Amino acid sequence: MSKKPQEQDRRTARKIAQAKTAYMSNAKWRKLFSALHDLPGGCPVVGIKLISHPTVLSVPTPGPDFEFEDHFGECGGVSCVPFSHIEFVGVSNFRATNSELIQHLNAFGKWPVTEADEGILIQGYDWS
Repeated sequence: MSKKPQEQDRRTARKIAQAKTAYMSNAKWRKLFSALHDLPGGCPVVGIKLISHPTVLSVPTPGPDFEFEDHFGECGGVSCVPFSHIEFVGVSNFRATNSELIQHLNAFGKWPVTEADEGILIQGYDWS
């Protein structure tokens, strides 16, 4: 078995330990992805920024049903990723405005949302 994934997990765990605040739990991530599937018109793809990955990955929206409580693995080239490794999720405003996206998500819970020109970001951590 390669030590590379284990070392990457250790580095990710160290980075997570440095976060000022962890906003999202496994349950909140599952709830968020289920809410995105419930959007009028759907949300087939999201951008996921993993702590250990330098770029945002465009992947099919995880869920709405999850086989595991603490990770997702149904996202194309990304397999068995712990929810705790998600730095943020980006949702495009291609099908709905930022305010419509936020209003829809707020019906399901409170989220650490940042608005951008191309959509919204749901933050997993505060690093400042």
